[in-house]
This record gives sequence, structure tokens and C-alpha cells, in this order.
Amino acid sequence: MKIPMEHAPGAVLAQGRTAQIRLYGQNRLLKIFKEGMPRAYAEFEFKAGRFAVKAGLPTPKPEQLLEWEDRPAIVYERLSGSTMLRRLVQKPWNLFRDAAHMARLHVAVHRTGAGPDSGLPCLKEALREKIEAAPILSREEKAGVLASLDKLPVGRQLLHGDLHPDNIMIDGRKGWIIDWMTASYGHPAADAARTVLMLRTGSLPEESSRAFELILTSVRRLLLSRYLRTYLRLSGLERGELEAWMPVLAAARLAEWLPPDEKLSLAGIVRDSLRPA
Repeated sequence: MKIPMEHAPGAVLAQGRTAQIRLYGQNRLLKIFKEGMPRAYAEFEFKAGRFAVKAGLPTPKPEQLLEWEDRPAIVYERLSGSTMLRRLVQKPWNLFRDAAHMARLHVAVHRTGAGPDSGLPCLKEALREKIEAAPILSREEKAGVLASLDKLPVGRQLLHGDLHPDNIMIDGRKGWIIDWMTASYGHPAADAARTVLMLRTGSLPEESSRAFELILTSVRRLLLSRYLRTYLRLSGLERGELEAWMPVLAAARLAEWLPPDEKLSLAGIVRDSLRPA
């Protein structure tokens, strides 16, 4: 369904690599996917977001799947507040509380059962496809990583696939999980490991100011430490269970759009894991 011009979206509130967020009416937001993004991506995010809402997780409800200027768009209920990433810069003294909050939200996701009947993809199958398509790595390196993947557990829990401070909205003391475009089912250790990998190696948003970068660089290590400690305590998982996924996730992430320096860092993680002990 196309949005009529008289109901055109309002001001742009945020820009990302795949979409922009705009006001839509009095109390709604419109996530408009960028040109070239397949409609299937929006359809999947709509379905995965509905699954998370039905499971009782704190996430904005996707209400309609529409089209604006020949691009897919999703209508969401509007949240107040700001992203946790933005809050870390504005109120860095809340660092430890926010990191623990992120861990609690992640554990809540992982306590939600999922599986083939959920309509979500299997994480291990998705990782296999990405590793096979990953640039930089040689055929032998890919084979080594895929052998490691085969030894890891499948799991049947809901996974977000990209949980980090920019995908959490903070409204007062409540946190809301956003952006379910990479949701899947699998083992919780894989999903937590992805978050750890992002906090270790992930680049900051392209529009980040120098001051923003300096503050985030200084708090990143503390954020990771508190998140990891809290997540392991609440989930009952061991650190080694997360670390076992790191080379696999690093290889798969090479198939994503990333700055060259970040790709080199990820390739280094993969190659280090393949060296003889």
C-alpha cells in the first residue's frame, strides 16, 4: 500500500546504513528503507518484530507495511527518549547501569523459544552462507571456519542478531529493543558473542563527530566488561562458550558492508584462530 501525499512523513529523526526514521502522524514513526533495499528485508523485519511483540519483549510494535516513493516502509509506534549509544555520550556516568541493562534485555530475548516453526531462519545456516560469500578469506580459510561452525550447537532460542547500544532505545528507565532485521533462531552464546564482537571491533556511525568518537572510544572497554560480566551471570553461560563463536562470526561479518580497517581486524581474528596451537 502506497502512502498518499497528504499523509507524507515528517522530519527525519535518524539515518542508518539501511534506512531512515521519520515522524509519521502524531504518535507514529516511519522506517523508510533506502533505495535498492529489497522489499523482502522490510517484510522480514515486520514479521520478526511482530514475533518479538507477541513474545512479550520490550520492542515497538510494527503496525503496517507500506511504501513511500517506491521504497518499503514500516509504521511503528513512537517511542520517546534516545538510543543508548547517544545516552552514553550525553550521560557517560550511566555507563555501568546501561551496560547491565543491555545484558538483561539480551537475556530476556534468549529466554524466548524459537525454532523452524517460528518462520525465522536458522542462524547456523545463515552464517554458512555468509562465510562462503565472505571476501578476503582464502578457500582454505573458509573451509577451516566452516569446520569450526559444524562443531557448534544449533539451539532453538530467539536471537536478535545485532544487539548493541544503537539498537536499544532508553525511555526513562525502560529499555526498548529495536531493529529485528537480523533476527534468527539458534544458540544464545552466538548472539551474545556477536554483541561482544561488535563492542570490540565495530566502527562508529558514519555521522559521528570527533567528540562523539573520543567519548565512545574511552567508554567502550568498560561497557563491554560490564555487559559481559552481567550477561554471563544472568544467562549461566561460560565465557568460553561465547569465544568459540568469535572466528565464525568474524568470518561471516566480512560479507557485510564494513569499513576496510574493520574487515582487516575481523580477518585477523579468523586467521589467528586457524593457526596451529
